[in-house]
Amino acid sequence: MRGVYIKEYIPRSWFHPKGALKVVDRIKPNLPDVNGSLFVTLTLDRQWFRSQQMGPSEAYDFVRGHIRKVFHKLRKGVKWEGKTYKIKASYCTKVEFHDDLEGWPHFHIIWLTKKNVPAKLLASLWGYGRINVQRITNSKFNYILKYVCKSGHLPKWVRRRKGIRIFQSSRGFLKKLEHKKPTKSGPKQTRKELGTIGERIDNFGKTALVIDERFSDIPVRYTQIQLNDHFKILLDRLVYSIARDGRYLGDGKIIIEKQEDFYPWISLPNQ
Repeated sequence: MRGVYIKEYIPRSWFHPKGALKVVDRIKPNLPDVNGSLFVTLTLDRQWFRSQQMGPSEAYDFVRGHIRKVFHKLRKGVKWEGKTYKIKASYCTKVEFHDDLEGWPHFHIIWLTKKNVPAKLLASLWGYGRINVQRITNSKFNYILKYVCKSGHLPKWVRRRKGIRIFQSSRGFLKKLEHKKPTKSGPKQTRKELGTIGERIDNFGKTALVIDERFSDIPVRYTQIQLNDHFKILLDRLVYSIARDGRYLGDGKIIIEKQEDFYPWISLPNQ
């Protein structure tokens, strides 16, 4: 059935539980085969960081620099029990946050190598918490990429920041594919203009997508609109009357039959 619809806006963003899947879909064609690759998870010793007057936000900044030093040492070679270990392979890092009130970060690292590196050596290089050393599969990698925080609720300290690099890769990790040159869509906003992560998430929630499929001879048109309140709050409030009118299609998609159907969602003209 062709017509006009309104539905929840899902941004392409690591910080949105559904939007993260859009990010993964975008980079998936570039992802390498990681089956059997070296996979390390780094966790933080909260007690030690607290003793240094650091919370999860300060600890995150501190260990990011330290992780870069670990990569550098392994590229140069590290002697351990009479043998030198080197990892020159490309790698990626992925950050996640624990599902508790504080939301301390932990880091997943994948090196594109099947070399054996002693866990005790890696633990000594890390030095700021526990480590886990495994071999990874592609299915496990895809699962890890889908989540920043499995509950979908970001920690307060993350929401207060301007930005966080959730996924990073070194040169050669992602496959090079031919891409069309992007069309210009106006000046790019800076992080200052975009606000904090929390402000951006709130703005996502107060945005809806209008889909116009009325005309078969022109492409479908998509328009973002700002709402009076969060989409989910408005939907909970309006869903009964919408369903009674036969306009609810499920999955948050609603038929718009006339201009007045927009008014519960957006401010009235001259209001």
